[in-house]
Amino acid sequence: MKPTVATATPMPTSKRTGHPPDRDHAAPYRLVVLAPDTADAVSAAGGLVVDALRAGWRVAIYLETQAHAQALQILGATGHALPPTFDIESHRPDAVVFAAAMYHQHRGVRRFIADATRRYGADVAAWGGTWPAAPASAAEIKHRLSSAAYAFKHHALKAVGTDAPLSNNEAFSGRLDRLTAVEPALPD
Repeated sequence: MKPTVATATPMPTSKRTGHPPDRDHAAPYRLVVLAPDTADAVSAAGGLVVDALRAGWRVAIYLETQAHAQALQILGATGHALPPTFDIESHRPDAVVFAAAMYHQHRGVRRFIADATRRYGADVAAWGGTWPAAPASAAEIKHRLSSAAYAFKHHALKAVGTDAPLSNNEAFSGRLDRLTAVEPALPD
């Protein structure tokens, strides 16, 4: 019998390295977004959230202040309260994007980012600045929004009461190698 996703036996954790087993082929990628509030999350990473969801990623958004739930629903996501500490095992992120100011303000955010990169090799990027523990390979990243992401982000920004001009790109600093798959295949 040929093994399938349903019958395949997961690989055990490597005793030599202590790294988690390789990803099951059926497991969706996970993006964690950390933001002070909904308006910041939508304006900085709303398009990336939409494009990631459209590509089959699971997205979890954690906010210091929860308001404007409708804006996140427009993007296709749900906001959660930012916990003082994260259970990294239940999240297992493949990518984390966050407001740079949160890294400096929250010990739990710093620990989560460190654990995500060390234990799971997660890609990490910030908006609004850099952070002291940025990887040496960190670079400026421009995520070009798909037309759908642009439209949904526009309506989500209206839901939070922001009429700021909308750009076709979102800027981050860090590494988002896994998320390059969600880049729309549109010419500049």
